[in-house]
Amino acid sequence: MSIYILNKNHGKSAEDLINEATLSLDRIKQRRHELWILSCYVDLDLVEKYADYLLKSIRLTNVYLAFNFAEIYKAGPVETKIKLHSIKKRLNDRNIEFEWNALASSKLVHSKGYALIQRLDDAISGGVVLVTSANFTVPGFRGENIEIGYLSNKMRDIKDFEEAYDYLWNALGVDVTHAVFKQEVYLLKFALLSSGVFLHKWSGSLSQDLGIKYKLTELAKEKGTIAPELAAVGFEAGDTFTRQVLDLGDLPQKEVPRSFITRFTIETYWGRWCPSDAWNVLRKSFEDSRKFIAQFRDATEESVLSKVKDEALEIQSELIGKSLIKPVRSDHLDNWVNRIQELRTNDRRLERFFIGYEAHELPYSFEQKPGVTDLFDSVEEAIGLTKSTNIAKEKIALAINHANPDLIHLTDEERKIIIDMSNNT
Repeated sequence: MSIYILNKNHGKSAEDLINEATLSLDRIKQRRHELWILSCYVDLDLVEKYADYLLKSIRLTNVYLAFNFAEIYKAGPVETKIKLHSIKKRLNDRNIEFEWNALASSKLVHSKGYALIQRLDDAISGGVVLVTSANFTVPGFRGENIEIGYLSNKMRDIKDFEEAYDYLWNALGVDVTHAVFKQEVYLLKFALLSSGVFLHKWSGSLSQDLGIKYKLTELAKEKGTIAPELAAVGFEAGDTFTRQVLDLGDLPQKEVPRSFITRFTIETYWGRWCPSDAWNVLRKSFEDSRKFIAQFRDATEESVLSKVKDEALEIQSELIGKSLIKPVRSDHLDNWVNRIQELRTNDRRLERFFIGYEAHELPYSFEQKPGVTDLFDSVEEAIGLTKSTNIAKEKIALAINHANPDLIHLTDEERKIIIDMSNNT
């Protein structure tokens, strides 16, 4: 039919384009329809949401999903399997059959395409196919990204897509078992690294992040570390000079047990690698982080920030007039307000303030092989450098020996160890 820009502001999303083309098909409430999804990256939650949307206007009987193998490590192989089976059960309850396959290759499976195929008996009676750059994710499929695609309702194009899809399904589709990892050593390395998080200890202070920063004049420096006039209005010394203006009260804090770091993590050049299971168990003990975040948000409500900004502007003007701080841009305080407003909506950063650590996922995607390999070498080097061992090292070694990343998961006994650690802090 045509080539389209796929973006909700500069055209239509991939989703809207398929929906409109689907409504032009004959007898959409009577005939069977199949949704075929081929994507490199995939948002599993979107599968069920989109199926539910289609059900409102057509008789949807089957959903097929094929995606790049590395996607199973976003949540981990076990969690991904559980989620896919949960989706299957819920779709089955709606009389929709759901099949899925992970496509494994030594290279990235980067293909993206979608088909809504209508059948009369077993033969194709109509449909629509979209071959596109858009992944089956909210940004890609729902038009936040700017993508491009070719849409067609030609029978030949629909059949060609079906044949290509079937080929990839049969040639590259794999079961997620350790046999795959025995054959593909790189997949195993990626799987093991992706089955954990990298912990970074935060060495800064909350006040450094929240204060209004200024550059002092020579006159201010001549008066000592902090001029009395500056100390009187909340300035503190640090790498820069900042003025503390927020009244946060006594915010709760939580320490990550030292024993957790020594027993459940491995030092790498990217931080301390920790099995995701272990970190998730420990995170459940961070219940006070909700209290911390709530108190922080109360202290940084819009009305509070507006009042603080007005008072800060008055003091700022006075100090500039006295030549104690250097002049700033007219939007200096607006930028500070924006920074605080962004921070108050970022649960992950606020949790970092609470516990002193931040957990990051593997910084490399599947196709970034040199980075993944170097980081895995860093883990192996850390294991080999010392005679002492810990639970994380034992699990990595066991998973390597058996070519099975599922062995990274904690036992009930190991979970109890972490729970006991957290209760004693």
